[in-house]
Amino acid sequence: MKIVPTPAKKTKKDTLVKVDSTKKQDESGAAMPGPKKTQTANRGNFNLFKRNAAIVREDSVGSIDIGTNQIVKISEEIKIDCVWIKAAEYYSVWNSTYINPYRKDAKRFRDTIDIKLYDAGRGQLWSAPLATNFKTSNFGYRWGRFHHGIDLNLSIGTPIYSVFDGIVRISAYGMGFGNYVVVRHYNGLETLYGHMSIRKVEVGQVVKAGQLIGLGGSTGWSTGPHLHFEVRYQGNSIDPLLVFDFSKKGKEVFKDIFTLKPEHFWHLGNKTRKRIYHQVKYGDTLYSISRKYRIPIWTLARQNKLHYKSRLKVGQRLIIR
Repeated sequence: MKIVPTPAKKTKKDTLVKVDSTKKQDESGAAMPGPKKTQTANRGNFNLFKRNAAIVREDSVGSIDIGTNQIVKISEEIKIDCVWIKAAEYYSVWNSTYINPYRKDAKRFRDTIDIKLYDAGRGQLWSAPLATNFKTSNFGYRWGRFHHGIDLNLSIGTPIYSVFDGIVRISAYGMGFGNYVVVRHYNGLETLYGHMSIRKVEVGQVVKAGQLIGLGGSTGWSTGPHLHFEVRYQGNSIDPLLVFDFSKKGKEVFKDIFTLKPEHFWHLGNKTRKRIYHQVKYGDTLYSISRKYRIPIWTLARQNKLHYKSRLKVGQRLIIR
């Protein structure tokens, strides 16, 4: 949907959580500019807040799970104590060095999980990583190795933005990714941004969707300026194109809920099991079917979105596994 600008609107200043109390600086040591006036734009059924061609939201302390004024002390030995970080077990792991410190084997992932990507009602929005997103390389095998993200074309110095609200877990230089940033998001995902010329955020800094986190570059193992962009769950990569659609300008997120499935980790050895169905016959009940296939009745009801006492219709098809 085309973005329709509306009259300018003042917002509060962004609140950042920092490792120390020193003034926020960029890589050159110069103080970074403060927030500017924003302009609202309507996309779909919710309002997005546009700043320098990226989308951000106003502060809404008290309306989200984490208070953005909360001071978080960052240490390799101290866990971050925020409500939203406890949403998943692996969030108890905090490491500002390793991209995947969670030790979760993707081959054993058997769940189907609905991930709420954004929630307009609570002020949790989303942004594209770049103002203009042109894909130059896909997720998958490339040059004899697996490419765990996608590449987006840019010029050196192009602003790069956080796609969701979150907290910076890694801001470092590595031989492969050059200058890169990993952001842990409230929705359970993490995103990685690689090959930047300059990083504009620090470890432990709270960021919002659409906030500047770095500038485009060609650092590390890069053949030319581009953004290497990854989406990860429990430390394991998934195809970013499952969440973002960069083929249609202005519609970068498919919908507010993303359903993560075992087959999304096929590249990490997860063998998707063949779906088994049962067609209801006269006299069948959830109890009798659960006994036949040796699965708990509440599991059978849940995966078919039924109550465990629901009456079945002859010919109805139920998912067994």
